Amino acid sequence: MKLLPFLVLIPTSLAALNGRCTGSKATGEWKDHGICIKTSTCERYKGKTKTGACPYDPDGVKCCIIDECSGSPEGLLNHSKCDWTSDSICNEFGRWLNNKCPGGSNYKCCVSP
Repeated sequence: MKLLPFLVLIPTSLAALNGRCTGSKATGEWKDHGICIKTSTCERYKGKTKTGACPYDPDGVKCCIIDECSGSPEGLLNHSKCDWTSDSICNEFGRWLNNKCPGGSNYKCCVSP
C-alpha cells in the first residue's frame, strides 16, 4: 500500500510532549529554547507559555520557556535558563545542572556568568 510511507513521515513534523516547539507560532526564542510540556508543569517551573507552538499535542500542552531554573544558584553574577543541551552557548560559556528543568536529559539548566 502506498499510504504507509506517507504515514511514517507524519510524526516527524509534529511536536511531542517534552520535545521542541515546532508549530507556526514557534519562532525566535520559542523555537530555540521552548519545550512542549503541560501548562501545569510550566507554571510549577514559573515559565511562560505560548499557544500554537506545539501542534497536535493534547489539550493542556503548550510551548514553555523557563527563564530561571528551579533551585539554581542565585546571585548577581549568575543567570540560569532551561535550554536544549544540543545547541546552547552553555556548552562553551556556562555549566549544566541536572534536575532543575522539566523534560528529558537533553533539556537542562544552564548557569552562566
